[in-house]
Amino acid sequence: MDEGAVKTRKVQVTLDEAQYASLQRVAVRNGRRLAAVVRDAIEQYCVEPETRRRQLEAIDDLYALEPAPAPADWTQWKREYSRLKTGERASDPDDSRGAAENADEPR
Repeated sequence: MDEGAVKTRKVQVTLDEAQYASLQRVAVRNGRRLAAVVRDAIEQYCVEPETRRRQLEAIDDLYALEPAPAPADWTQWKREYSRLKTGERASDPDDSRGAAENADEPR
């Protein structure tokens, strides 16, 4: 199976005449197949609300965090952040070029 392929499952649903007719009208009106209309309805009714709920929960979690203090020295903070992000060891204080020059060198 292709790594990017989505696994699907077949489902059988029994509809009454009114439900079927309603779906059929939507499918014809939108130039789509009946199965696509059913998948869209499931997406709107089940998947999207759950995604939205998780997003709102994540926002609430972010708002619940304690505020982080602003760095006193932006240049020093940026240098330390870059060092931690790249996994670089702390610069040697005896380095004759200094940490500021080393932070801007390409890797």
